[in-house]
Amino acid sequence: MMVGTASQEISLGFPSVAGAAAAKPDSTIVLTTGDGGGLMALADLESAVRTAGGRGLAVVWNDGAYGAEVNLYGLKGLAPEPMLIPEVDFAGLARSVGAEGVVVRELADLDRLATWTAEPAASRPFLLLDLRISTSVIAPYQQEIIRVNS
Repeated sequence: MMVGTASQEISLGFPSVAGAAAAKPDSTIVLTTGDGGGLMALADLESAVRTAGGRGLAVVWNDGAYGAEVNLYGLKGLAPEPMLIPEVDFAGLARSVGAEGVVVRELADLDRLATWTAEPAASRPFLLLDLRISTSVIAPYQQEIIRVNS
């Protein structure tokens, strides 16, 4: 389920984990969110960890910016400073509410994901991957949106 994608809403990720975990009790729940949306929904991180437990995996695309806004409005000449976010330690925030948090800066940092998937869900923790990504790489789908809006 792609919550918020059709209407370009952000910050619905962490609150949606609890509902997805209740609706699909035998499924692994995977959340992917940007750092801006993750910050907006931070109050629901603990609920996500508690309700999904070892069936839950969150991936935070942490580029230190509201990336869509930078790509849509910054490229049109608007000042980028209001669209930037100081680097946030989502892995540390996840650990503070009982999850396992892993900062990912290179491919080897993803080794924990491989071992996590091999563990039984009942005995593994909720896992949050804090992916520190480049602000200079623009995804192909964003390039298409930029082209359409130009």
